[in-house]
Amino acid sequence: MALSAVELSQVITDEVLPEANKEWARLRFIQKNIDGGLARTWMPDHADLEYKDMFRKASTPWLQFVRDCIAQGLIVDGYSDDRVWREAWQENGMDGRQGALHREVIGLGYSYMMDLPAANGGVVMRPLSCLQTFQVKADPWDEFPKYVLHRISKDSWQFLDDEARYVIKGTPKSIQKLEIAPHDLGFTPVSMIANEFAMDGLPKSQLAPAFPVYKRIVDATFTLQMVQRYGAFPQKWQSGGKIGTDANGNALVRPAIDSLLHGSGEGEVRFGDFAAANITQVANAVDTHIKHLSAVCQVPPHYLLGAIVNMSAEGIAAAESGYFRNIDDHKVVMGEGHELNMRAAAAILGYEDAAQDSSAQMHWQDTSTRSLAQISDSMVKLRTLNAPLEMLFAMIPGWSKADALEAADFARKNGDQSIPAQIQAKTDDTMRAIGAQLQTPPE
Repeated sequence: MALSAVELSQVITDEVLPEANKEWARLRFIQKNIDGGLARTWMPDHADLEYKDMFRKASTPWLQFVRDCIAQGLIVDGYSDDRVWREAWQENGMDGRQGALHREVIGLGYSYMMDLPAANGGVVMRPLSCLQTFQVKADPWDEFPKYVLHRISKDSWQFLDDEARYVIKGTPKSIQKLEIAPHDLGFTPVSMIANEFAMDGLPKSQLAPAFPVYKRIVDATFTLQMVQRYGAFPQKWQSGGKIGTDANGNALVRPAIDSLLHGSGEGEVRFGDFAAANITQVANAVDTHIKHLSAVCQVPPHYLLGAIVNMSAEGIAAAESGYFRNIDDHKVVMGEGHELNMRAAAAILGYEDAAQDSSAQMHWQDTSTRSLAQISDSMVKLRTLNAPLEMLFAMIPGWSKADALEAADFARKNGDQSIPAQIQAKTDDTMRAIGAQLQTPPE
C-alpha cells in the first residue's frame, strides 16, 4: 500500500534525510576539490591584484582531466540480451548519457540508475547524480534499496520504494503537493553503479587519494608564474647616488621588480645586476608533480603531458598497461551495477527470463592500443577454431555490438564458410583483376 503524505514525510525525515545530508556534504567537498575550487596556497598579507590574479590562474583542473581519461576508457556498447539492450538502453539514449554517469562514478565513487514504467509500455531509464540522490538498504547485501530519495530541484523531490514513485512539491518536511505513481514491481527500481566493491560503507572516490598531489601541482604552478613574471630576466641595481624628485617630493623613478633597484645614500655610484632565475628547473618540478599525479591515479603520463617521442608500439603498451588494468577492474565492478539495472528494465518490459538471468553480461568497448594488423591476425586464427562471428567482429576497434551483429548476419546471409576463406577469395579476386589489367595492352 502506498504511503500517505504524513507517513512519507516521517519516513524521509527520520530514516533518509539525516544520513543523506551528511553524505551529500562529503560528496560536495570532493567535487569542489575535483573542480579545483578548494585549492589554496600561501598568500602574504595585503597582496596586490597582480599577485591574486597569478594565484587564480595557477589552479588548473588536473583532477578533471584524470577523471575524464579514466571514464573515456569505460564505454558500454552491448548487453547479452539484445531485446533489453534495444528497448531499454538504446531507446533511452544511454549511449550518450553514460559518459556523465561514468565520470561521476570515477570522481565521486558511485552514481545511480533509475528504471520506471513508461506510458507506452516501455521503460524510462535515467541516470541519477549521487550529489542529489541517496539510498537506504534494509540489508547491506540486498540487491535493490529499500528507499531512494532524489532532489529534483529546490522545491521538488522524488521518493521511490518497492510500490510506487512519489513526486513531492515543497520539502520532505513540509509536503505541499504529492503525486503517487504505483509501479508494483516488488522492488525499488534504482541501481547503484559503483567504481569499487566497498566492504565498509559507500564506495570511495578514486581521485580522493590524489588531492595532496594536486595541491602540490597548484603550488608549483604558482611558483612558476612568480618566477617567469619577476625572475626570468636580470634585475639591475644601483647603489649610491641620489634619486631626483619632482616639485612635490615624489621620486621620479618608481622602484619595481622589473626596473632599476635603487639604493639610498650619497657617495660613489655603483651598478650591477642579479642573475635571472632558471625557469627550466621550476617547469621540470611542475612536470614531476604531474607525473606523481598520473602514478597515483594510474593514468599514463603522456595522457596528461602529451610528451611522446619516437616511442614504439610495445613501449606505449607497456606505459599504458597499468591504466588498462585499472580500467578492466572498473569494468568488472561497474558492470555488476549496470547488469542489475538492465535486469530491472527487463522486469518492467515483462521479460521475466531476462529479469532473472543473473549470468547476463554487459559488453564494454575495447579502447586498448592495438594495431589493426594484430587484431586481424587474431581474428583469422580464432576463426580456424570456429569462434563465433559475433565475437570476432566485436574485436574490431570502434565497432559496437550492433555493428558486430550486423556484420555477422551479413556474412552468414552471403554464404560465409569461414573468415579465412572469405579473405582468400577476396585476395584471389583482387589478384585476378590486377593480372587482367597487366595483360590488357594499352589503348
